[in-house]
Amino acid sequence: MAEEASTSPTLSKRGARAFEESAHLLGLASFLETQYSNQNPNGVVNFGVAENTLMQDELKADLNANLQLQDLDFTYGDHMCGSTRIFKGLARLFNRYFKPVSPVEPQHIVTGCGVTALIDQVSHLLGDEGDLMLIARPYYNGFNNDVSLRSRCSMHGVDTGSINPDSPQTLAAFESAMSQLESEGKTACAVVLCNPHNPLGFNYRRETLLAYCRFAEKHDLHLVCDEIYALSQFENEKVADKVPFTSILSVDVKREAGCNPARVHVLYGMSKDFCANGLRVGCLVTQHNPDFRNAFVGTALFMKVSSAADALWSRLLLDDTLLDNFVKTNQARLRATIKYCLDWFEARGVPCNQPTTSHFIWLDLRNYLRDRDNDGNEFATDRERDKDLWLAFLEAGIFVAAGYAYTSTLPGHFRFTFCVRRDVLEVGLKRLESVLKARKKT
Repeated sequence: MAEEASTSPTLSKRGARAFEESAHLLGLASFLETQYSNQNPNGVVNFGVAENTLMQDELKADLNANLQLQDLDFTYGDHMCGSTRIFKGLARLFNRYFKPVSPVEPQHIVTGCGVTALIDQVSHLLGDEGDLMLIARPYYNGFNNDVSLRSRCSMHGVDTGSINPDSPQTLAAFESAMSQLESEGKTACAVVLCNPHNPLGFNYRRETLLAYCRFAEKHDLHLVCDEIYALSQFENEKVADKVPFTSILSVDVKREAGCNPARVHVLYGMSKDFCANGLRVGCLVTQHNPDFRNAFVGTALFMKVSSAADALWSRLLLDDTLLDNFVKTNQARLRATIKYCLDWFEARGVPCNQPTTSHFIWLDLRNYLRDRDNDGNEFATDRERDKDLWLAFLEAGIFVAAGYAYTSTLPGHFRFTFCVRRDVLEVGLKRLESVLKARKKT
């Protein structure tokens, strides 16, 4: 007689919570399995995930031909938080391109397997369970999972209204938010600044950076600056006076804003400017807070970069000629591709913003929203109408990110990732046009 099977073993409370909160990622996992390629021509074209494929062929050829590992690469290496090699390369990168007030030294840097892993660690080390990290809306939705899944912190989006989002006047909304949180007995541990901005594609003005520094000092907060799109800069002929990229590293925060520089930390990675999401390499720079840097040592092995990825990025970073050529070529291709896409949308009467950096166009598709579904049932909310259009895109074989995923309060807005190589871009735009033609209101 067969014995009865026992009940299924349970997860811990943490595990059950992680399962519940990761459910939304299952849809992304499904999309990744069905992406468009030459081998899968009926797959979904990615205009939703921030991936730059414009330099993929050159990068692939170079890295395949030049991966050179040393004996040390088959050990745990020479540093808990990275390697002497990549620290040297990253310091050169920051000192050549980010114009720091004081030179970035190798000992100022911590590396990890992607900026996502670093944000997880940053929230774990800066915040206690239940603490909040303030950020202007709309903002990159991945932050929500990054700071909450393990650390149990939360992002707190601040609606800055109709004010120009790169204006220092937006900090008035942050002051109101802090007052409200304090009245509710809630604690903030940091303010997060995504510069260049995701999803709106602009650089913050220097005076706005200073306003953030003053705000952080006034409220005893850390200022975490995500600068992962720093080198994804391009000219947009429709923007007469482009605001140049200013790294927080280039700001003397103590002298100019009375801010303790130990509050200021910069995140950067290989994924965006170097077109290599899959290699999983990111870094944190904190020049004036050795206690924070040293706190990473205890958990560094949880996110240590593989020696192969370390070696591949270091090769680029340590060769000035190779690096300069890569950055310039990538920026030229971004400029050509953004022009192609903006002209395409203009020709079809689709309103959108005019980005000068990062990888996105913010589309206004309110004219393509329906009021009822296929069965004649009226949508009750703007979000339902937005989701209806988002699903129509998926059915047509394209993934475009809905604005509500970035906590946008504007209905009908979508984030379109434009930095897609031309052959795939044209396939996706053809599919997009079919949806827009079917949906456009007369």
